[in-house]
This record gives sequence, structure tokens and C-alpha cells, in this order.
Amino acid sequence: MVTPRPQRYRDTFQAHYTDSPDIVSYMVSRLKPTEADSIWEPCAGVGDLIDGIIQLSPNSQIRASELDPQASTTLKEKYKRFQNIKVVHEDVLELGHSPLFEPEICFTRIIANPPYGAYQSHHKRTVLKKRYPGLYVRDTYGVILYHCFRLLDQEGRLVFIIPDTFLWLHRHDFLRRTLLNESTIEEIVLFPSKFFPGISFGYSGLCIISLIKRSAHRTHQIRIIENLANANVLMELALRYEPKNRCLITNISQKEILSRPCAELVKPSQNNGITLGSRANLTLGDIADVRTGFYSGNDRHWVRRANADIPRSKSFEDVEVDKISDLIVPPLHGIDGPSCFIPILRGGAARFVKQTQWYVNWSKDAVSEYRTPGKNPARFQNSQYYFSEGIGVPMVASARLTATLLEGRLFDQGIVGIFPKNEQLLMYFLGFLNTELATKLLRQINPTANNSANYLKRMPIVNPTDSELKQCNNSVSKGIKESQENGDVSQATLNEIEDVYCRIWVSQKVIKPAHSQASPQS
Repeated sequence: MVTPRPQRYRDTFQAHYTDSPDIVSYMVSRLKPTEADSIWEPCAGVGDLIDGIIQLSPNSQIRASELDPQASTTLKEKYKRFQNIKVVHEDVLELGHSPLFEPEICFTRIIANPPYGAYQSHHKRTVLKKRYPGLYVRDTYGVILYHCFRLLDQEGRLVFIIPDTFLWLHRHDFLRRTLLNESTIEEIVLFPSKFFPGISFGYSGLCIISLIKRSAHRTHQIRIIENLANANVLMELALRYEPKNRCLITNISQKEILSRPCAELVKPSQNNGITLGSRANLTLGDIADVRTGFYSGNDRHWVRRANADIPRSKSFEDVEVDKISDLIVPPLHGIDGPSCFIPILRGGAARFVKQTQWYVNWSKDAVSEYRTPGKNPARFQNSQYYFSEGIGVPMVASARLTATLLEGRLFDQGIVGIFPKNEQLLMYFLGFLNTELATKLLRQINPTANNSANYLKRMPIVNPTDSELKQCNNSVSKGIKESQENGDVSQATLNEIEDVYCRIWVSQKVIKPAHSQASPQS
């Protein structure tokens, strides 16, 4: 029996209505509707985008699809006098239950503000995975974008507003490649989510992508617009003004983007002001195993805090000291007896070393439950790396990348474990992952606060010479000692480590070690 955990609210709609004249005007201007067009709005909401279309092209044929029955009823009432607007209560992802899935149905124009995080049942995800192999189906907006692209006429236009993480997240590689191979992406505009009324994502901004369904010419350049001064810039762009000094406009070769390892739709690599040396020809994934960790399935039930001073631990109980195991390497199958709690490294920034703040129940009964097959939220994954010596990097970043020694502890799914294939490189990697250089290189791969294994694997690495390794190890040892004795590392030592690694990695050093860094938050 799996211990139940508290149920989360699942929002099946995740509707964010496009109540912004600036955004609507810009999107409709890029759609370029005409009276000859057959237009689809698959996530119609309250009709904001439809209103924008009929202002520009009042006689276009429009199909407005809406999943929410209440919103659908409101739309039907709103547009009942429009013979050219057909409102349909339907789920655009319900396979086989809508005429939209008949092969002869297609559209010359598609415009949408899809749901960004709508919940889908396990059954529905299974169906979608089977229908769309290669597509990441957990992000509803990506599935809707892909499906809409398939229903778009050749030479048709599509305009979507979606989270900007779509442009670089590893999981959307297949979708990006589909669009890059089969369409001409005219323009991408990026802006903070606060421009969108009622929304403020902490994890990402938003972007609007405009494309034509035809293969791009080999010389085609995608226009990227970013750093908008405010939302009014979108209106100016809609009116074909060039907002001087109020946004940044660059052009990128679509062919060049498609040649990148993960087809990231971002500006050409500038390495954040860093020109790497020719020796940076390996990646972290080439010379280290990079793995995500364990999850109990119900941390509040199985995990204990060391004491009440541990940050963000209010809902956890204190561990009983006499129940802490003294085994150096606990058995994978669990521990007999009452002393069955073992140290576990959880998320939270720390440099070089981190005191044990958490313990997890590792009794035989608990481990048996963690490993129960079937419908079980626990993740007993990558267990061959449990209790090994390695490096832990928090999955969610602070302002600067940090890394700490695992010291044989279990690590949870909020930590990415890094295990060098050559154990002599352990200290070398530990030092690198605590540098500003590493932070900048990782942010070039993924600009978000996500330090997942897939991104860390792609970080460029230099294999050190014996003398370089010795110098790095000496500096890192100093950092470890300071962290053990003082709880953090002095700025002088951080600067020393930064200098050492920059000399190894960088052929033309443009970044400078910071001289005042805030301590990482535990």
C-alpha cells in the first residue's frame, strides 16, 4: 500500500484571457486576416482575439473553439448576430470526437492564446503520446500549437502567444524542429509576463511567434524583438512603427538555429561575453554521469528535519536523534531496526559543503513502499548512484550556480547529482560549478532558473593538465575548508577560484570575478 499524499487542485482550463489591446493589436497585425480567409481560434476564451480580427476583417469566416462550457455559452450569445462566426464547445485535443480531426478540415489563419498549464489526466496523456510520438505532451500549449500547425493550410499564417521557455527548453526540441523545418518563422517578440493583465510568472516571460507554413529559404532571417520598454511598444509594432531605443531588434538565420544541437530559438551564442578556448571541446555529459535523485512520494510523511531552524521546514517534524542510522553506506533494500533515518541532501544553494539538514526514513518497510510498482508518486530512480561520492547542484537556481559535495548522502529529486567518470576530477568539477563562469555558460544554454540534468550535461568542459588540476584542487580545498569552518567561502577565495578556471577555460577573458557576492540562500 502506498502512503497517500495531499491532493493538489488540478485546473483543467488554465485560461488566461487576452485582455490587452496592445497584445491583441500586435497579434492580429501579424495574422494579416482577409475576407477570403478561414480563421480558427482554438482557445477562444471571452473572444478578445476574435474582436481584434473582426475590427480588421469583419467578414472573415471564423471558427471559435472553447472547452469551458460557461465561456462557450457566453461566446455564442456575444456573436449570435455574426453569420461568419461559428462558436463550438469542444476540446481541440479530444481525439476522434470533433470534426476538426477529419483530414479535409484546415484553416488559412490560426491565432491563439492557449492554456499554459492545464491539467491532463494520465489516460489523456497516454493517448496524446501515442498520437504525437516525439512531442512533449505535458505542456498543453505545445500540443495545441503542434495540432494547430498540422491543421494550417500550406502558405497559411499562425500567430501564438506562449511561455518563452518554449524557445529553449530541451523537452520542446521536437516541436521546435518541426516548426523550423516546415515553416518560415517571421518574427518572435519576447516580453515579461507582467505585460499580460493578471499574470506574472516567476519562472518565465512570454513570447509571440508568427510564422507562415512553408519551408524557409536558406537565407531567411528570423526577426527577434526583445527588451521592450513597456507594453505600448507592441501597439507601435502593430502600427508598423519602429520604436527607437524602446526595444532591441536582431535577425537570426533560421538555418543556423536548426543546426544547433537542440535547435534553441535564441540569439547566436555570445557566451555572455566569454570567448571559450579551443580546449573546451567536451561537455559535462561526456566525462561525468549527470543524474536526478530520489523522491519519497510524500516528503511530509517520510522526511524529518534536523531542527526547527531549518529554512522552509515548518510542516516537517524533527528527527529523533536515536533514530538516526550510523551506517556509512546504508543498504539499498533498507535498514532493519529503529535507527533507520539517513541523511538526504535536498534543494537549496550552498557552496562546496553543506551540513545535513534533512533525514529520510530508510527502513525496509519504507524502501519497499518507495519501490512499489504501478501508480506510485515515489521515484526510486538512478539508485546505483545512491550513497556515492559526487556533487549536488540544486535543480532550481539562485542568482548564481552553486554546488556541494554529496559526501555519500542520498540526494533527492531537487538535486542533480554529478559523478565524474574519473574520480580524480571530483574537486575540479566542484570548483568549476561554483564559478560565475559556469553560471554564465549555463544561462547561455538555458536562460531560466532551471538547472536540470539535460542542461548541465551540455556545459562545455576543459580536460585539465596535471598542473592545472593541482592548482584547481589547491584553491578548491581552501574553499571547502572555509565552508566547513565558517558556513561559506570568502570573496577572496571565490575570486581566486574564478581566476584559475577562467585562465583554463577562456581564450579571451571578458568577464571579471565579482568583488561582492551575496551568500547563497540555504
